Amino acid sequence: MGFGIIAFLSTLVGAIVGVGGGLIIRPMLGFLNVGKELASFSSAACVFCMGIVSLVTTVKKGAEIQLKETIVLALGSICGAFIGGACIEFVSGKFIAIGYIFAMVFVLVCMAARKYMPRIKLKNPLLQFLAGTVTGGLSGFFGIGGGPFQMTALLLLFNLEPKEAAVQSIFITLLTTVSSLIQYAVKGYWNFSLAVFMIPMAVLGGFIGGLLNRKFNNKYVSVLFNFTVIFIILMQIYSVFFR
Repeated sequence: MGFGIIAFLSTLVGAIVGVGGGLIIRPMLGFLNVGKELASFSSAACVFCMGIVSLVTTVKKGAEIQLKETIVLALGSICGAFIGGACIEFVSGKFIAIGYIFAMVFVLVCMAARKYMPRIKLKNPLLQFLAGTVTGGLSGFFGIGGGPFQMTALLLLFNLEPKEAAVQSIFITLLTTVSSLIQYAVKGYWNFSLAVFMIPMAVLGGFIGGLLNRKFNNKYVSVLFNFTVIFIILMQIYSVFFR
């Protein structure tokens, strides 16, 4: 029951603000002493199912997916994730955890300063790919989730409003999650012992979150995104310094 609640709340918030939900599910499962591999696979399976349902829901309610930009960004993100993941072996786990806290604080500062920053819209495919490589690299390096980095890039570099950025971010997350699931398949790791309980709740969270994304205005989505980032920061601080 507890795992289902985690999946529901994480994907509900993730679908609304575009962070996917995995970056909440994985650390929460870690707090419950679930093994790293099982937590990662269960999280990816939930995010994949949530992403499909959320996108179908939001598109039916009038959202548009900017395929040209988001696919380029997603391809860059997938490449960056491999690079970031390869760098993990050169640093300690505590360095990564502390670095993630600073990265989330940077995201929060960028969101707070967004209205004072010049409007930028990247149109060059190479620059779009590089932006995706950076966000994917951070995602792969920290190993928790790239949703906040994708949202920041979409807001600051693609001149999108929070509601629309959330939809594009979920689409990118869906594509990158497919890449993760393929890696699990290659390694032969398909453990559905938790996912079988969590996926139905993730689907429900994705559906309701997709509806709420369309109903909320940009201000509410932005505020919820900031609160989500603050929650992640506090969770990481607790995990690093008090656990």
